[in-house]
Amino acid sequence: MKSQPVTLPDLGATYSPNETQIQQFRERGHVFLPNVIQKEEIDAYRPHILAAMEQHQMQNHAIEKLVQGKRENWIYINNIWTLDAIAKQFVLAARFGKIAADLLGVDALRLFRDQTYFKSPGGTSTPWHQDGYFMPLDTDKIITVWLPLVDVTPEMGPMSFVDGSHREAKYMGTSMADETSIKNFTESIRKRGYHLTNYGNFAAGDVTFHSGWTLHSALTNHSNRMREVLVMVYYADGARIAPARSLASDAPFQEQFAERMRQQTRESCFPGLQPGDLAVTPMNPLVYSRY
Repeated sequence: MKSQPVTLPDLGATYSPNETQIQQFRERGHVFLPNVIQKEEIDAYRPHILAAMEQHQMQNHAIEKLVQGKRENWIYINNIWTLDAIAKQFVLAARFGKIAADLLGVDALRLFRDQTYFKSPGGTSTPWHQDGYFMPLDTDKIITVWLPLVDVTPEMGPMSFVDGSHREAKYMGTSMADETSIKNFTESIRKRGYHLTNYGNFAAGDVTFHSGWTLHSALTNHSNRMREVLVMVYYADGARIAPARSLASDAPFQEQFAERMRQQTRESCFPGLQPGDLAVTPMNPLVYSRY
């Protein structure tokens, strides 16, 4: 790591979701929490995160190539916490971990990975998908933090969620990344009786949390500003590496792609582990524990 730890605002476990917010998360699979980070905290950390991104964005690892594919105007960096000491302080902050543990109802959480989802003006859409489908873990206690570092307007492509899609913890399908495919998939979801939620406007420091099995997407950034978003994914401590799925040679492309993703994430996020192993490596530090 190039930078050295400096004195920055303490992002301790000082924010607690109320019972209504916890209930919403458990019923809908997602929740919007305002002002999780104060403006002065964002102002202190954001320049360091941007500097770390600028330094490392030319490093395009296998997992990033798989996710980004042909998408344009994205800045996608995986596990920035391993690249910069200040980014590490931010990603591993107990504030986010405690909120996530409260929402999931677990005692301890580990980091699966962090990701930068920065979309420049014209940055293409994120297709409908469920994070848990691509994760090589034997638990459904998975949660994703979607954290804007700047104000986000509806034109910038904030996330949309399918309410209640997490309840059965099973694959519900995906769309392609183009907006026509996303629109058609959206209509098919509505016809199945699901309600969609998009929170629209975010102030920097407002945060959403969603279950690993909540179906979600985000449209193209149609604004003239960069959509700066940092994502952290956590899972309940005690999870194990799931067995690889046996696929026929003529399995659908989506199933083959998902298995490749699970293999890549196992190698990058759980190096050296095999199916059945406890999901604990130096890449998976505890972000929060009640004990």
